Amino acid sequence: MSSTKESPLERYMSVLETIAPFAEGLTAAELEAALDLPKTTVNRLLHALLDGGMLTLDTSRGRSYRLGERMLRLLHSSPDTGWVEKISQRPLQTLAERTGLSAFISKFDGANIKSITCVAPDTPIKMYVVPGMSMPANATATGKAILAFQANDAVDRVLAERLDRFTGNTVVDAADLREELERTRLRGFAVDLAEHVAGLGSIAYPIFTPPADVAYAVGITGPYGQVIEQNFESNCAAVADAASRLGKLLQLHQRAG
Repeated sequence: MSSTKESPLERYMSVLETIAPFAEGLTAAELEAALDLPKTTVNRLLHALLDGGMLTLDTSRGRSYRLGERMLRLLHSSPDTGWVEKISQRPLQTLAERTGLSAFISKFDGANIKSITCVAPDTPIKMYVVPGMSMPANATATGKAILAFQANDAVDRVLAERLDRFTGNTVVDAADLREELERTRLRGFAVDLAEHVAGLGSIAYPIFTPPADVAYAVGITGPYGQVIEQNFESNCAAVADAASRLGKLLQLHQRAG
């Protein structure tokens, strides 16, 4: 065995790679057997990874270890979103067909919120959200849906930047935006009332993938009347269902790791 493979870093990586495929985690004894390492060594590695937030301890299954919030945050921070596009196509297609509106997903990478993929309905009028398009947190539904569920320091970073005005409805005052984010947290979804593009509306729900932070939101967009003034409740229900389905799919992917 080479010295590289015996390095401390390699052993930590081996623990993470061994645990990742198991949704219910592994016990210390199972890791000892899988890695062929002494009990004292495995315990030392586990405690270090727990302290660093890379693992979490689940006491519901005889003290099993699963990937922790910090590790999951790193996975979702990756610039590679191809896998998200692949697994989200069916839920987005269903959402577009159910509402007759364009359905899309946006992602927060810790600094910016951008669209990932969009599915347009099979209708004469199609609205596309271009992948990679910036989704300003003060003017878009997915931007607000994501930012509303971030830690205070992340919100502070975004609000420290200049808030651009896109239409007469855009919120550009930081205090007003904080109030809007609080309303979004309480009701569980965000709206864009022609704040980003005149004449267009949007509804978005955050995608929860516990224990990781909210990194994604799913939304619909289209003519203001069709999104906001007509069938608002049913539109919200459709987006909420899509967010729930996508959350489960993202969690399955991260567990399979």
